[in-house]
Amino acid sequence: MDIFISILSVTWRVIFIVFFFGFCIFIHEFGHMLAALWQGLYVERFSIGLGPVMWKLFSWRGVDFVLGWIPFGGYVALPQLDATDSPKTMQEKKLEPCKPWPRAVVAFAGPFFNILFGFFLAAVMWGVGLWENPKASSCILTSVPKSLPDYDKELRITDKLVAFDGEPTELFADEICAELEPGTTHSLTVRRGDSDVTFDMTTIANPEWEAGLRRGDRIVAINGKHFTKGYEEFSMEYVFSGAYKVTVNAIRDGKPFDASYIPLRNPLMEGLGAPFFTAKSPIALGGVHPDSPAAKAGLKAGDQLLQVNETNILGGKEFLEELERLGGTSFSLLIARNGEEISLEGISCPAPVSLHSFGAFFSVSVSSVISGMPGDKAGIKRGDRILSIDGIEVLDSTQVTEYIRGTEGKPMSITLLRKGKIIELKELCGEKVDIDGSSAYLLGITLSNTAPKVLGHPNPWRQFTRIVSQTWRTLSLLFSPITSRITGRERGQATVKVEHMSGALGILTMMWYTLSSEGLRGGFGLIILITFSLAIMNLLPIPALDGCYILFSIIELIIRRRLPYKFVNALVSIFFYLLLALIVYITFFDGRRIFRLFKFGSIKGVPPKIEKATPGQDKNSLPAPKAEQSLEQKEEK
Repeated sequence: MDIFISILSVTWRVIFIVFFFGFCIFIHEFGHMLAALWQGLYVERFSIGLGPVMWKLFSWRGVDFVLGWIPFGGYVALPQLDATDSPKTMQEKKLEPCKPWPRAVVAFAGPFFNILFGFFLAAVMWGVGLWENPKASSCILTSVPKSLPDYDKELRITDKLVAFDGEPTELFADEICAELEPGTTHSLTVRRGDSDVTFDMTTIANPEWEAGLRRGDRIVAINGKHFTKGYEEFSMEYVFSGAYKVTVNAIRDGKPFDASYIPLRNPLMEGLGAPFFTAKSPIALGGVHPDSPAAKAGLKAGDQLLQVNETNILGGKEFLEELERLGGTSFSLLIARNGEEISLEGISCPAPVSLHSFGAFFSVSVSSVISGMPGDKAGIKRGDRILSIDGIEVLDSTQVTEYIRGTEGKPMSITLLRKGKIIELKELCGEKVDIDGSSAYLLGITLSNTAPKVLGHPNPWRQFTRIVSQTWRTLSLLFSPITSRITGRERGQATVKVEHMSGALGILTMMWYTLSSEGLRGGFGLIILITFSLAIMNLLPIPALDGCYILFSIIELIIRRRLPYKFVNALVSIFFYLLLALIVYITFFDGRRIFRLFKFGSIKGVPPKIEKATPGQDKNSLPAPKAEQSLEQKEEK
């Protein structure tokens, strides 16, 4: 039965990807065909699918509709659009050259039909809803390295560190360098392939540390631009800053400050100007008990905790420690609710201090479950809230992860909250996983400290403009080396390059992952992105793309004569092969990225040995079944 379900799970994803990704191409070509018939041009063939003709289906208005051997996409044969003075059919029948206006209409119709399809699908998902991250107008720094490894010299990102200054180690190079002073030289021994290599490496200063950022700082904007979707949106804005100066707007001890610097290339993110620090969205409450101090203070499920008095809250553990330090005295609490910051005054927590006595529990939820692992076999599902483990109150995901790894395979019990119901899982054992010589006990689940994704209803225009903005900003970053010289703008080492883009292979992998993690809603959201992006990219005035044919037509309408067909044909041919080479180039990097993802993506975060966590929380802190304000119950209502 499990095998049958697995086969069905794989089959529907394959069908979805092949049909809808192919349909984005099909509808593009269909638009070309309808426009050509409207303008009175000769349409020789319309193929459903690619490759050689497998079957002639029918003829309509002189067009042969055929079925290709490759059930993906399609194409239309329009001989009058060829750059020649005497276009011909396959039967060598001469045709009139296409005039500028019909050529422009036909060229524009392909992208236009992609946009129409995108708006149609976006309108459907507007009503159905798309998964979005919960609103979060800030994020909290969890670590800021003091120094960085020098990957520009001998050290490689794929090296496994086996010795540091002659002492054996199982840590990673960036973990060790993070605490060292910049500019210090150390001896590293790394395992590269089947052999060990020893060399000296000098640490380099992290510009983020030198600019003054520290663990616990709360980021509220970047370059003066505020964000609404937490760390995910912030990191995107950070990368879109490109190779130019970044100003991180943050709050520490209740006071705002700015940290400005030029980012370095981050080898962990393929050399992009991505952050070296780690951050996360504010921790959210999973529920509040009725008639508790938390409820009386006005707290609700989904509220994000930002500050206790003037102290930023990193996570559940730090929040509880701050309550214990206050010792029952009243305090103020800054929270975020639906993106709006609210200050609650005069709150207190009765002794003995615990989350249970305060009357709240955190939103430590399961974001994904790996098939076949212990968590999947025990019935843990995506969206489940973890309330306690072996009777210990759960505060954040790090505590749960370390506790599971520290059990070393011994049985444990986990208490879950699923759609308002308490579920007890007993005799649950972690499975030992070995990766590249490192091992740990895992359940095969990933956890999130924030509220689970919520159903958003962005209107079609908002979806379209967001994709246009992202595409424009990406293209701007690609050309930043040229524009920075023209404008004289200061630029660092980090920049977006062609190899950072994704081709068909990368898009298909992304679709597979999205369907696995977010289901059909996530899949349709990605199809909207693909069809809008296909339209935008095809409208660029680059030879061999539709935008160039439109540009040529406009030039011919202005000068009132045809451009030299030999020149046009040569230009289109050159750029066609350049684009083909670009596709192969991008596909190579897509393949290498996917290979690294499978080989190295999960190594980090699987420490070889972790001591058993001893959180020390109240073991009688299991939330009561009457915690009626959980987010799951809100969604049901």
